[in-house]
Amino acid sequence: MLHPSASVVPAALAAAEAQGASGAALLDAIGAGVEIAVRLGMAGYDPGLGNSVFFERGLHATAICGAFGAAAACAMLSGLDAAGVADAMGIAASMGSGLLEANRTGGTVKRVHCGWAAHAAVTAAGMARTGITGPPTVLEGRFGLLQAFCGDQADPDALTDRLGEHWELPGIFFKPYPCNHFTHAGIDAALRLRANGLDPTAIDDLELGAPTAVLRTIGEPAQDKARPKSGYHAAFSGPYTVAAALLGGGGLGVSHEDFTDEAAADPARLALAAKVRCVPDARCDQIFPHRFPAVLRVRLRDGTVLEERVEANRGGPDRPLSAAELAAKFHLNATRHVSPARADEITERAYELADLPNVDTLTTLLTT
Repeated sequence: MLHPSASVVPAALAAAEAQGASGAALLDAIGAGVEIAVRLGMAGYDPGLGNSVFFERGLHATAICGAFGAAAACAMLSGLDAAGVADAMGIAASMGSGLLEANRTGGTVKRVHCGWAAHAAVTAAGMARTGITGPPTVLEGRFGLLQAFCGDQADPDALTDRLGEHWELPGIFFKPYPCNHFTHAGIDAALRLRANGLDPTAIDDLELGAPTAVLRTIGEPAQDKARPKSGYHAAFSGPYTVAAALLGGGGLGVSHEDFTDEAAADPARLALAAKVRCVPDARCDQIFPHRFPAVLRVRLRDGTVLEERVEANRGGPDRPLSAAELAAKFHLNATRHVSPARADEITERAYELADLPNVDTLTTLLTT
């Protein structure tokens, strides 16, 4: 349960540009970095707990594991040998950090966690190039990363299980909506109900069922989630995201415009969000964390009850986004800063990466 590419890709892109690496080498490094970050996240999952140990302890696995995987990618692109790559990861393990309290009560600091992890990765690879070393037991040691962050609940075997034979990377999800991933299945359910003709004005109350472990992120404190303090806070609210989707969001269902401070204060959305109760759902608990499911139950004023259950949320291997949807998502993000024509050029260069002798044509489009 983390966002591996958010730290790995920008760090690797910076290292590839600095070292004059080819596009193919960049893709190789990203693949390895993402795999490492994902496996480290898996090593911090406790089946008995039914949740990430990082998360349970208030730690941001994306930043912690991302710094580690990104450091490997940067070291690869720097031409370091296996020992050098290991040193870069060992150094980065002392740099990755991040607390999750902003998920609960607001604050925008979480937005910089991934960038800071990428910064740490580039720095760690640079240190490794100059001869600084990391501990060889940085992962499994008595005072290593897993023990320090996860204690006895860590599963070191997840790091090496079928390593080199089985890749976890193809199982990652592409997020269609710019909000916390735990809210996505609820959004999917709301969009289906809306597409089937549900009139939001006819709703008496709603019940959003979700895995027990995610309710602290999207449902608690209940009064704060029903009335988000800001647009950013709204992105971690089950009630608000359901209301936004039911009332008609932008983009692929909800978009950045649905998470401005103004949108989060919209009376119609707040009135509908106030009708949403977040509750644990047994079936969702069975599926989590391999998917992030939800069920949305709606009771209308005439007594009719509607239910929409989403067990595989949009964007994963079971319901992948189409090429057109991925392009649309990129354009929605990129055209906030560049022209549509520039966004098209960036898309073309990205798809040509495997054949590019270096990444300069891509980074030029991104920085000028």
